[in-house]
Amino acid sequence: MRVSSIYRRVIRIGEKSIGITLPKRWLDVLSVGVGDVVEISLVGKVIVVKPVTQAGGETNEVTISLGGSVDETTRVIIASYIEGYDNVEVIGQKDIIRKAFSSVEKKLPGSLMLEGDGSVLIKVATSETNVDLNEVINSMANILNSMFTKFIDYLESDKEDLLKEVLELDDQMDKLYFLALRTIKKLSFRDPKRAIDDTIVVKNLEHAADALDRLSNAFMRVQATQCRHEISEKLRDVWTYIMRAVYSYLDNNINNALKVLLDRERMLNSMLELANMGCIGLSGLLTASIHEGQLIVALAADIAEAAFSRHVRSIAKPTRIVTSEELNSEE
Repeated sequence: MRVSSIYRRVIRIGEKSIGITLPKRWLDVLSVGVGDVVEISLVGKVIVVKPVTQAGGETNEVTISLGGSVDETTRVIIASYIEGYDNVEVIGQKDIIRKAFSSVEKKLPGSLMLEGDGSVLIKVATSETNVDLNEVINSMANILNSMFTKFIDYLESDKEDLLKEVLELDDQMDKLYFLALRTIKKLSFRDPKRAIDDTIVVKNLEHAADALDRLSNAFMRVQATQCRHEISEKLRDVWTYIMRAVYSYLDNNINNALKVLLDRERMLNSMLELANMGCIGLSGLLTASIHEGQLIVALAADIAEAAFSRHVRSIAKPTRIVTSEELNSEE
């Protein structure tokens, strides 16, 4: 991407407003003219100007021709959603497109499918400007918390229905994950550094949920009669560990983030102790538990690193931020 920059002098417009001029060639590139609406954001010490439509949001369209399988079509639909496209015209076999969209419709908030003569239009009506990423991350954390609760309860009760509930919760996690990535990609210009940290957190929460999903499937295939208590105790520690990491990020709690990072090696070694339990016939389940548990530990540590980055930026900001109400009162 080519970056252009110029110097402009700040000028006074009327008694209470000031302004700057923009080169006409820039506006031509962006298809912005007199009377069009632009969004102006104050990001730290940087002013960002972004063109929007009169309706108040950016409209992105893409046309994709497909001749592949349902799986390929499904991935293309998901990728188009995450990339922030509002209108996705898909040209291909309608039966395949229908099956692909039906398989992911519940995971893509605000999406609907409209069939035309020669193509299918997938429209997304989600307003990302109304999405609070902190709330989304908090909801993802609550879902992960519920997944751990049900999985641990299964280990202690042997009620297989609890494993099915874990799998259902993973579908809810995917829904929030796709919404979060779409929101981050469309609004990252407001605060690029924060966008990177948010991406790390939502991806790692989703990966942790996938780990519990895989572990649940493993226990559904093999009935464990031994070492359930030992596995439960180890995963309880992992559960506490990752939740501490997530809330260190959400609450900007640097002390908890540090505890997570300092405890990483102990947690990884603790999971390895399952290998020495001597559980007959359960080597596959023990290996899966060790692998997924250590993976979640590593994901938690990444989240704690993001919490440190967020904390550093928060203390580097000015002690007093000019509010939007104050700025508006000067106009």
